[in-house]
Amino acid sequence: MKNLTQSRSEFAELLGRTAQAFGLTPSVGQIYGLLYLSAQPLSLDEIAESLDLSKASASIGARQLEVLHAVQVSSKDSDRRDYWEARLEPQEVLQKMMSSVLMPRLTNAHNRLEGLLERMEVEKNSGGLSGPEFTVCQKRIQQLITKTDHFKTWLPLIERLVK
Repeated sequence: MKNLTQSRSEFAELLGRTAQAFGLTPSVGQIYGLLYLSAQPLSLDEIAESLDLSKASASIGARQLEVLHAVQVSSKDSDRRDYWEARLEPQEVLQKMMSSVLMPRLTNAHNRLEGLLERMEVEKNSGGLSGPEFTVCQKRIQQLITKTDHFKTWLPLIERLVK
């Protein structure tokens, strides 16, 4: 990363790995980390140069952060470019990530697991899966479905706690 101190670069990398854990690209977290520690709003050119990203990647990442309410866009009177700055309330970012990233992923996982159980039933009935194998698989997948349902139930409560 260019023009960044080691500690700012390390912070951007840390947030890049955190973003990956939420299913986002590392550059999204790196951009947020850069902006969070920036004293002033940055243009896409400055973001791209600082993080050694293409301007397209910087733009896509900044727009994703805007959707998550993690950044805001401003402009300068003498300049037509957009300038980006981090919103400094991490709880808003977490809330938005839970509702727009985690909840859909949990719902998708639940639906895929349900579909998997149905396919296993067909495989058992066609002889491709023995009764004992099916029983083990069914029990374990059902446990995963129960866990995803628990997470889906708890997520709105966690969102309220984050406020």
